[in-house]
Amino acid sequence: MTRRRQQTRDRLMQAGFEVFVERGLSASIEEICERAGYTRGAFYSNFRTTEELFFGLYERLSTTALARAGEAVSDVLGSAGRPRRGGDVVGAAVEAFLSVAMSPDDRSWWLLSSEYALQAARDPQFAQRMSVLRKRIQAELDRFIVSALDRAGLAARVPPSTLSRALAAVHAGALAQSFEDPDGPGYQELLRLTVPFVVRGLTGPATRRTGA
Repeated sequence: MTRRRQQTRDRLMQAGFEVFVERGLSASIEEICERAGYTRGAFYSNFRTTEELFFGLYERLSTTALARAGEAVSDVLGSAGRPRRGGDVVGAAVEAFLSVAMSPDDRSWWLLSSEYALQAARDPQFAQRMSVLRKRIQAELDRFIVSALDRAGLAARVPPSTLSRALAAVHAGALAQSFEDPDGPGYQELLRLTVPFVVRGLTGPATRRTGA
């Protein structure tokens, strides 16, 4: 892809992000092109439909968020030393991962994520396509959880995917409440109240295998 075409694609995706946040999935190609300052021809040379742009945008934002989250977690685990309680450092690492990967401070990203969820609930085919992208994010979170638990000498009492889904549910609920009830506890406060209990309730000391 040439540099010029990449710039065109980037501008279309940024315009799509802005218009989707404002209009939801009802946004038209014309609205996106007008926001980006391009013609329909420029749009069709990069995307076939608004839905294709929608999925491309989700994958790009998720990839960027996961990279940032990995750095945040490395900082937490790297500065932890030898924690008095393994669950504490894991809880702090989980909080860092969720806080960064899920972009709680970005209302626009939350609105766009809500559009994905609503459309998936309405359209089984859309939900199936979304699940492919979500599995990639889920696998990254699973990998991170196993690594963090191992470092702290802990093991999950349930499959790592179950633990990561429970933590994702905590994130989704805390994020929704923080926006729906701005006078109530904030996102970070809700995470600090709940994540340690989830981690401690669903993990325990790792059993070490001994040689025969």
